[in-house]
Amino acid sequence: MRYLLLAVSALLLSGCATDARDCDPTTGDVSIVTKFNCNYSGTWDKRVDDKQSTLAHEQVLNAEFKAVNEAIEKEKMQSNASVASKRQSQQALQNSLNKLVAQLKTKTAGRAGAQKQVADLEKSIKEAQNRPSDSEMQKQMELQKLQGQLTELQATLATQ
Repeated sequence: MRYLLLAVSALLLSGCATDARDCDPTTGDVSIVTKFNCNYSGTWDKRVDDKQSTLAHEQVLNAEFKAVNEAIEKEKMQSNASVASKRQSQQALQNSLNKLVAQLKTKTAGRAGAQKQVADLEKSIKEAQNRPSDSEMQKQMELQKLQGQLTELQATLATQ
């Protein structure tokens, strides 16, 4: 009986010496005494709580990543739509300018000054076409320049 009491107390005291590594179920076969000690000491409960806390943190982080990714996708879609819209309006502007230049060439036939202005305008248009990668500010300045040339040409044609 005494030996049995000593054996039981030795087992109980060895349970106090259990740490989290000993209670890791992924390390392999854990003895029944170690399992009892892990359960009794609360190490498994602490391990479960730690894993749940880590999981909750990772879920929050994952949700933030998803939100950022969705915002980026939305921005890309808007940017693509904006680019397509700009291309469409640039193409419409180009078509209008080409029609205007063709009409001006026929209208200014025989007038050297007006023909030179039309030629300058056409040259400016071609230069603008050959630089598609200009910044927005440069495009605005070129459009302003073209607008000024058109105004001058319109004034020249109105006086003649």
